Amino acid sequence: MDIHFDWLFLFIPFISAAVGWGTNVIAVRMMFYPVKFVGIRPIFGWQGIVPANAVELARKSTDIITSRLINLRSLFKDFDPEEFTNGNLGRSLDELTERVLVETLAERAPETWEQAPDAVKAQIRQLVRADLEKVAVAILSDVSDDIESIIDLQDIVVKSAERERHVIGDMFQSVGADEFEFIRRSGAYFGFLFGIVQMGAWVSFPAWWVLPFFGFFVGYVTNFLAIKMIFQPSEPRRIGPLRVHGLFHKRQEEVSEGFARMTARDILNPDNILAHMTSGDAGERLFQIIEKHAGDMLDRYSQNPMVTAMVPDLDWDELRGELDTRFRAELERKPDGFLYVFASRAIDIYNELFGKMAVLDAQSFEGILRPPFQKDEWKLVLAGAVLGCLAGVLQILFLFGGHL
Repeated sequence: MDIHFDWLFLFIPFISAAVGWGTNVIAVRMMFYPVKFVGIRPIFGWQGIVPANAVELARKSTDIITSRLINLRSLFKDFDPEEFTNGNLGRSLDELTERVLVETLAERAPETWEQAPDAVKAQIRQLVRADLEKVAVAILSDVSDDIESIIDLQDIVVKSAERERHVIGDMFQSVGADEFEFIRRSGAYFGFLFGIVQMGAWVSFPAWWVLPFFGFFVGYVTNFLAIKMIFQPSEPRRIGPLRVHGLFHKRQEEVSEGFARMTARDILNPDNILAHMTSGDAGERLFQIIEKHAGDMLDRYSQNPMVTAMVPDLDWDELRGELDTRFRAELERKPDGFLYVFASRAIDIYNELFGKMAVLDAQSFEGILRPPFQKDEWKLVLAGAVLGCLAGVLQILFLFGGHL
């Protein structure tokens, strides 16, 4: 067989490297973008794999998080409602005390309240403040005892994913920034090595299908190897002089910190927890607790001689309804409302998640991060192969067609 060598053939490994890099860049892009479907359903179009499956991915990751990392029952095992109230809710209770006094005595019996001696006002204010503190402690005690029916972490995460599909993708892109950069670079490295083989095959056998075939092979294998090397091997292994370890596993502590920080900031944050606690079945249960203890306080006041003397004609049922509305609004107020402070300070998502995720076994750690890569992974690999094949065809048409 006559072998003809053209210096132009030396470009083949570099073209192959460019193809490997380009297909991997596109593969990473296709994982996260576009956030919304672009095209004509169901015939043609694309939506990023992560946003398209955000709810399912959120549910899978949260299954492991709630079963292995964050247990609300154990998190609140040593919770002291009295200590928390004294240390965190002083300002909220002071403001609530003033609102209760304004809406009961100052509005319903303004003259009596104005004419009351300062010592009597101070005594009433002190009484109301002390009772509200007792109510707060009682509410927090019941909430901590029934925390799993009031806070459903999976529901919060899933609804967040439904509401803002980009959030899950943003989190994985940030946490896996180093790994995704490796995927891009490795395409060029692998592509160049395969390109040397491709060049040898083309020089020895310059058939029309050689470059498209190798382009398909380069696109497929570079994407496949890059994705696999992110997670495998899960434990360090030595292959000759090399020590290999899956990239995510190698950075477990760093990845865990980023994952915990973004989860606490963007998903399981005080706003989302508060919205969950005050809506649906959780909200119904929570407000039952609040109404019970607030109602008990009003019952005590209705029997207090000093209060009944100041407002003898007070409609207690009407006041109960008004105070119930006031309690709800006050408890949900940001950033100093009773429940918002509770959601932001009593539930330490970041430290709980980071501390346990950093020492998680390899299989469980991978189970949290792997779903976005596994879901429709074959599409990414196939897309790389098709693009590589197309690049091979273009090489035939514009560079090497004269050598057939």
